[in-house]
Amino acid sequence: MFNLANEALWETLMLDQQTKTQLQQKFQTIKPQLQQQFSGLTEQDLQSGQSDPDQLVQKISQKTGQPSTQIEQQLKTLVQSA
Repeated sequence: MFNLANEALWETLMLDQQTKTQLQQKFQTIKPQLQQQFSGLTEQDLQSGQSDPDQLVQKISQKTGQPSTQIEQQLKTLVQSA
């Protein structure tokens, strides 16, 4: 059964997929901001993160100790401002 809670979850998932797609498309534009905001990232981290945004979130979380949800929000903000 499809209810309002499921609809909200679906919209969240759709936004995440949209953000991932936009992140991949705009990666070269926001890469300098990523390097500035998350200074511990290596070039290899960024290269692998370009093709797999989930891996980028994991890597940033490991290096900064920030929760994934907080990182995802920061990435969404960067993507939207690019």
